[in-house]
Amino acid sequence: MKKNKMKKIAGFTMIEMMIGVVVIGILAAMAGPGFSNWIPRMKLKAEAREKVNYLRQARSRAIAENSQYGVYFNTSNGETAFFKDTNSPQLATYESGADSLVEDLIETECNVFYANCTLSNDAVVFFPNGSASTSGTIELHDTESDYEYAITVLASTGRIRLD
Repeated sequence: MKKNKMKKIAGFTMIEMMIGVVVIGILAAMAGPGFSNWIPRMKLKAEAREKVNYLRQARSRAIAENSQYGVYFNTSNGETAFFKDTNSPQLATYESGADSLVEDLIETECNVFYANCTLSNDAVVFFPNGSASTSGTIELHDTESDYEYAITVLASTGRIRLD
């Protein structure tokens, strides 16, 4: 006598597959709005980190080259100038067109602007000992998401912090 041996087939049924697809679809629909709100915030944070990097680069170059370097934040058009302060260095300010070496000029994203700048003359100059010409805060604001980040500079030590 021969027994019919049924082979056990491993796998998923069509109903199990459809249930899995529906569950994944529901989870994706719930995560979508949160993800779309997250993107502008990450863009703003990247913009703020770029400004912090410019400030840290200015401080590092001032120490390394025994010279004065600074960063100017143009609050009216959103440009940022990285410069070497060679014109009247005792003033430690940014003088448009007078500082001999504007090394880099960058623009902010179209929806990001400087909301508040408490740095004197909207600029900070770093000295060869690492200290800064002024203490203050520059706030970056995103018009799409209403998020803000603040960059703080401490004059006595030249410390730069992103909040």
